[in-house]
Amino acid sequence: MPKTTLSVKINLRLLGRRFIETGKTFIKISDLVYELGVSPQTAGKILSALAKLGYVTRWSDSVYKVVARRDLDTFIKFKKYRY
Repeated sequence: MPKTTLSVKINLRLLGRRFIETGKTFIKISDLVYELGVSPQTAGKILSALAKLGYVTRWSDSVYKVVARRDLDTFIKFKKYRY
């Protein structure tokens, strides 16, 4: 019987930078579900991880606010992260 699932790794830093560069202000869990083809639970985990990295902040239960580019640069310098 053929395999019906596949595990995929996502580079969270690239995804976070993509959100910033597209100029979106908000990203909904349902948008990420549609774009990546993942479950709502997985999309929530991805956005939660992006929040820990400083790319987004939680706005409501299903919406995250994308951090402005200048705010992200400040956060990265403060935390001593590098791209």
